[in-house]
Amino acid sequence: MKITFEEFVDEIDALVEFLTSNTWEFHGTSNPKPERIRASYKNQFYTGDDCKTFWVVLDGDIKVGLLRIYDLQDSTPVFDIRISSQYKGKGIGTITIKWLIDYVFNKLSEKVRIEGNTRQDNYGMRCVFHKCGFVKEAHYRKAWVCSNGEVYDAVGYGITKEDWQNEKITPVDWDDFKY
Repeated sequence: MKITFEEFVDEIDALVEFLTSNTWEFHGTSNPKPERIRASYKNQFYTGDDCKTFWVVLDGDIKVGLLRIYDLQDSTPVFDIRISSQYKGKGIGTITIKWLIDYVFNKLSEKVRIEGNTRQDNYGMRCVFHKCGFVKEAHYRKAWVCSNGEVYDAVGYGITKEDWQNEKITPVDWDDFKY
């Protein structure tokens, strides 16, 4: 299994096909409509000064995932990852997030940390965060509202450039203040 990453460039039809051919259980909109995807694309949701999107490609030609990095004008970018359901559980998410970390900290040298969020019940993604050196930094109660009206807790993770460079994990000081 060889995983590579290709920057998304004006491939709107492939994007629509990819995003509508899967159910994205752990995203706010699990079944996005083509018109919404196209409108988001026109509004530079996938490309632009503040955002880059990459295809996750298996064995040179199979697009198995999508990685969107945004808030690039900030010192702390955030990301969204989507792996096709038939390829989940094969380590592709971990490979992708490790690539993301290297990409951000090596190519975007002014970045000091990377953040990501997921639903509390997305145990697969939470394991990926852990394997890749991210630390749980936040727990947001009833903060993830899905299009079907269900509400979940959200958890936030982060990795600092310093921890990545030193190959260590610095835990959050949860007791820094008595309240």
